[in-house]
Amino acid sequence: MADARALETKPALAHSSSMTLRTHVVDFPPPQQAAVRRINAVLARAPRLRTDAWRIEAGQRLSVWLDAAAGAVTVPRLRKRGVAVEILQTDGDHAVPLRILRPEGPPRAVVLDIHGGGWVLGSAGLNDRLNAHLARHGFCVVSVDYRLLSERRQVYIDAAIADCLAAAHWTVTHVDRLGAATVFLTGESAGAHLAALTAVALRDQGLIDRVAGCVFTYGVFDLSGTESVRSADPDTLLFNGPTMQADLARLAPDRDEAGLRRPDVSPLYADLTGLPPALFLAGEYDPLFEDSLLMATRWGEVAEADLIRVPETPHGFLHFGGPAARGARGAVRAWLNNRLTS
Repeated sequence: MADARALETKPALAHSSSMTLRTHVVDFPPPQQAAVRRINAVLARAPRLRTDAWRIEAGQRLSVWLDAAAGAVTVPRLRKRGVAVEILQTDGDHAVPLRILRPEGPPRAVVLDIHGGGWVLGSAGLNDRLNAHLARHGFCVVSVDYRLLSERRQVYIDAAIADCLAAAHWTVTHVDRLGAATVFLTGESAGAHLAALTAVALRDQGLIDRVAGCVFTYGVFDLSGTESVRSADPDTLLFNGPTMQADLARLAPDRDEAGLRRPDVSPLYADLTGLPPALFLAGEYDPLFEDSLLMATRWGEVAEADLIRVPETPHGFLHFGGPAARGARGAVRAWLNNRLTS
């Protein structure tokens, strides 16, 4: 994906029957394709991610440490680049921390960002590098520090969903304070799952008209596991393929397979009527690729939707550098700019 060329690539030959889903297949030049393959070779030697309880708790402790370390380094660096960091909380009985990255001058729009990390890792602060890219281009980014899941503390998916909805409600009702009239909703991986559920909830509350569009990067939209998740093997990059379906089921341990497909936790099965345009980005080496393909197809039945298929890239490619990450950032920015001028 050569920088912002992603939306200019030729459409894939296979399309859904919907007239509003536009599918784009990225065509890497040979040197960039070689760079993508070098990244994959490194990932193939790395340990795979899974959600054993002890790994979750250890990972969350590491996440807290990394967040503190990143804060000490990135905040002064962002300030030098014209990006100011502000920490606020939502109103209500359970206050949700918000990390706001403000650009120099009045923002062009507000982006509500929901970070990834498998619902068990990550933080708003650890997304500074990605969000600063948008802030430097004139967007005010509000990132949500939702509650991470923990079996030991019996915190499950409903807590994260509630926090993201509270953050979205605060954002769309405080746009004047944030300095822009337009709001976009974005999320990657687990954050894309939470962002999709948040969009549906905002629609149900009569607030979706304040959201101009959604961006979902390699999202998870079916907690029961799509066919590509169920067939993931030990050679799967990043994830421990054979346990992926079971790992998703741990998010809502009180539900059977049918319960995991209910629309309150799996947005693939929700009523999507009345939602705004959306952009989906997905790597074709990602076992969750089918989630994006199916969700984009359904979304395109009720609203404009773009799906960017990135060949030979795994889950999480935004964080691994190289041409896929650079191109994805440019494609997201271009799509947001197009929504603001259309």
